[in-house]
Amino acid sequence: MPATTNDLQQRGSWRRKMAITLLMLGLFCLALWWQRSVLLELLLQQAMKQSALSAPSLSGLSFDSKQAKLAEISFGLATPTGNLSVAMQNVSTDYDLEKRTISNVSIGHAALKFNYHPTDQAATQTSENTPISLPLDRLSIAKLEVDVDTPWGLSSFAGQADVTRGAADAIDARFQDAQQSIHLNMDPGFSAAKLNVQRLPTGSIFELNASQLDGPAKQIKLDAGALSLIEWLSNSLLIPQTLRAKTQSYDLAKLSPLLSATQLSASATTPDNFATLQAEAFLTKDKQSLLAMDLSMTNKQTIDMNGRLDMAASEAFDLIKPWLPAMAASWTVAGGKAQGNLKLHRPSNQDVSGTAQLIIADLALTAGAAKIENGKVELNIPELADRAVDLSAEIPTLGLGKDLIAQNLSIKARYLDQELTLSQAELALFGGIMELKPDKIPLEQTPILLTLRLHAVDLSQLLMSLDYPNISGTGSIDGELPLQLSAGAIDVQDGSLSGTQPGVLRYMGPADSQNIAFKALKNLVYRNLQAKVNYRPNGDYHLGLRLEGNNPEVLSGHPLAFNLNISGQLPELLQKGILAGDLERTILEQATAKPADAGASPKPPSGDQPPKPPPADRRNQ
Repeated sequence: MPATTNDLQQRGSWRRKMAITLLMLGLFCLALWWQRSVLLELLLQQAMKQSALSAPSLSGLSFDSKQAKLAEISFGLATPTGNLSVAMQNVSTDYDLEKRTISNVSIGHAALKFNYHPTDQAATQTSENTPISLPLDRLSIAKLEVDVDTPWGLSSFAGQADVTRGAADAIDARFQDAQQSIHLNMDPGFSAAKLNVQRLPTGSIFELNASQLDGPAKQIKLDAGALSLIEWLSNSLLIPQTLRAKTQSYDLAKLSPLLSATQLSASATTPDNFATLQAEAFLTKDKQSLLAMDLSMTNKQTIDMNGRLDMAASEAFDLIKPWLPAMAASWTVAGGKAQGNLKLHRPSNQDVSGTAQLIIADLALTAGAAKIENGKVELNIPELADRAVDLSAEIPTLGLGKDLIAQNLSIKARYLDQELTLSQAELALFGGIMELKPDKIPLEQTPILLTLRLHAVDLSQLLMSLDYPNISGTGSIDGELPLQLSAGAIDVQDGSLSGTQPGVLRYMGPADSQNIAFKALKNLVYRNLQAKVNYRPNGDYHLGLRLEGNNPEVLSGHPLAFNLNISGQLPELLQKGILAGDLERTILEQATAKPADAGASPKPPSGDQPPKPPPADRRNQ
């Protein structure tokens, strides 16, 4: 039966409604597609807010079937070892929806800040040997800024980064700033890793290799140029500030000649994830071992360390010079061999104990005017926890100046907290013994104060050392000379000398034959000799000298006394004193005065009658 008009009208109305509905759905879908980025951005923001991230924010999201872009994204993350904040700009991601893979991530600018707080490793340890993989083919960051705030100061990096995934999930990462290039290569599953750091534009700093990292047994090896490594540790901003400051205390200009050709090699092995550790390190130069160290650790607490030193004395001196007193800066070491050993032991949860010894044999050293030959110096640390160092030295030959040689120098002392406790320091010189008075000497004090004692010094040898052949004598003297030592200089203030036995003083130089003073000094037999000595670093001296005695051929052997104040410049001490002073008048005054040990002065012989004397204690200037 043919359709009625009403049926036709109903069918047309339904079709119009369906068309309008489909049109509205199409427009709605088109609107959703048009605003897809905004909607997805809102969904991502909500998802981030529901995650462990703090203060998440993102903007400028756009994407298509192959790529997504973000203008900005930032968030924070709390970790067991500190808080991390991340801010990134101009993020671009390439992906394949069918394969569900991300190929490349490119970031224009990334800023990471981490506040690091060490915690108990056992409390935060996760499952062991968790594989490390990169869920994309490549990550590149045009401008990377990393700041890590640690208990030892700030560690930072500002440069660029490029991380790629290789075959079987191997990872190759390169980081570069204005001064250095860092290349990290990790094998699949993080079974092995290699870190190479180079100074730009060229020059290797160090290389670190680690193997068997995916199991409990691990091996690590370090190879580096010693000087390059020290420079990197003192300059690289990756090293926290306080640790850099410790390395910067080295004078690299002085260390450079010593360490420029020196190589450092170190290795460590553990069979049980560092519960037990065996390590060793070598410092070599021209393939010859200079320093060797080995270390063992058990139960993560007990540590034993042994060190061996074998190098030229000059190289050892250059290494320790930064810690020596300022006066040692001008010393030079020309020969000798340094050998030493170190033993450390730290039981579980206890302080470190140990011993150390350094022996320098056949030492040749120059310190100002002093020169050591064939010396032996020994340093012993009986217990490292006490921080005390025992020093002993045996020097068979010690040059103290031109043609002045001392013998058998012997020193025994203890050093602790910038203070030297001197128990023995003596040498044989001028036929007698010279020694430093045992004392406690603060080495940080300038100048250093010492007292030099003289015992039974032969006057004839002492006078010969002054290099003035017209003066000679016999006898021996004792005395004390307070010394003030500074860099390359000696100061003597109010020293005293005294004769220990009678002797003879002779002056045979040019003189007026009629001058009684010179007549007396041609063969002065003295029974008492006293002197006050002052000497300045510039060579100026002042000598207050008193001689009591007689010349059998002058004034019938009448007792005579000299009170002389002599000043000048070494080595002309006696010459200037005799020629410049009015000694004849002094001798005659003393000869006619009443001696302290006689009732009356004998009458001078005819022809030598003196004038009326002034008081007997008048001193000649």
